[in-house]
Amino acid sequence: MKQLLRFAAVGVLNTAVGYTVIFACMYLLDMGPVPSNVTGYAFGLVVSYALNRTFTFRSVAGKKREITRFLLIFAVAYLANIGVLVVLTEHANVHKGWAQLVAGVVYTCLFFLLSKYYVFVDRQPRTPTR
Repeated sequence: MKQLLRFAAVGVLNTAVGYTVIFACMYLLDMGPVPSNVTGYAFGLVVSYALNRTFTFRSVAGKKREITRFLLIFAVAYLANIGVLVVLTEHANVHKGWAQLVAGVVYTCLFFLLSKYYVFVDRQPRTPTR
């Protein structure tokens, strides 16, 4: 449960950064929803890896293997995100702001599960509590 709460805390920070960039790109720079989304997620990717490795999962695995896996699961979750975004904005006529939020939920759920069970599987042992 603590790990899920740590992931959520990192997610709040990462989401704040990502959506700030996404909405700034859409509404201040007049970029489209997909380029704005790409830009926002790019900014959040580095923050996400660093904090999830050290704070959420406390991994001790080799960084090279982990970064490769992290980028792979990011691609899977992100493609799901973009797929949902495109379907909602271009085929279901959902407002682009709401569509970004729904796509973000899909991304987050996939990303946590794949991080926990595929990327950060080598963690520091827990110290026993008395």
